[in-house]
Amino acid sequence: MLHIAIIDDEHLALQYLDLLLRKIEGVHVTGKYIEANDLIQHVQTEHVDAVFIDIHMPAIKGTDLAEQLLNLQPSLQIGFITAYDEYAVKAFELNAVDYILKPVKEERLALTVQRIMERKTMDQHTATEETDIVIKDLGALQIYQNNKRTDVKWRTSKAKELFAYFIHNHENTILKSDLIELLWSNLSWEKANAQLYTAVYQIRKVMEQKDIPIKIISQKEFYQIDIDSSVHIQSREFKLAAYELLKRKNINVEQYFTVLETYQEEYLAGLDYLWAVNDRKILKDVWLELIIRLSSHIHRYEKTSSYNMSKLKSLTDLDSEVAEIVKEKNWIH
Repeated sequence: MLHIAIIDDEHLALQYLDLLLRKIEGVHVTGKYIEANDLIQHVQTEHVDAVFIDIHMPAIKGTDLAEQLLNLQPSLQIGFITAYDEYAVKAFELNAVDYILKPVKEERLALTVQRIMERKTMDQHTATEETDIVIKDLGALQIYQNNKRTDVKWRTSKAKELFAYFIHNHENTILKSDLIELLWSNLSWEKANAQLYTAVYQIRKVMEQKDIPIKIISQKEFYQIDIDSSVHIQSREFKLAAYELLKRKNINVEQYFTVLETYQEEYLAGLDYLWAVNDRKILKDVWLELIIRLSSHIHRYEKTSSYNMSKLKSLTDLDSEVAEIVKEKNWIH
């Protein structure tokens, strides 16, 4: 059963939508409202799968109401119903399941309900499967699910960069104005804003299609990134593990190799993102410090021809500059 609540400031339109929904098998209308606050309270206290919202209401824009509801319940499906089409871009930015123009036709509404049901089924299926997801960003940006690379085709290079930036700043709130300045400073505000909404929509579609539990939550002036605990960010886990090793006085060779082998290449290698330069240097410096400490330890306690020394040499070969630094110290020949 699909539980749907509806809101429209016009009483007749509200009654008509209620009538159409009740004709559709598998749908239960949990409440119909004219006031936004009543709907918000309803969503907070009742089980609701989806909400149909009229965009043009006198007290609040439907898109603003949708943002509030999604902050309360990120899994909520939103359908917009309106006599106007100028808010279509904003609707897609909010990852609305559909955007229906008035007058609403029964067949068109049934199609939207079917889409909502499919999304609900997909979400339930995803929730029952334990999928280990890794955002690999030490090297080229890639996504792995259960140790298999997921083929992601970004529609634009800006969408890919925006995704990388969201992951990079996932613990922070991100101002929309900062994103426009970062990625579309050469465009007028109107065009840049539209490009931002489009790129966010593309990212959300990729996350949905690939069953990746990363949500972009839109506020009025900023975004927040909600990442499920099943998603691992390679660079973050490498840095945390490396810092933990560097805090210890004693060196466990096996643990050092485990962490070092995570560093395949530089952070976001091959991607010319100016905002990534500082972290790229920090991560490389941490990697170098691990290499130097482990090299010194092996040189002191093992033969220069040992297996561990050969293994370490293979790790330094990926960066000629680092290999030369270690070689100058006469640890690896």
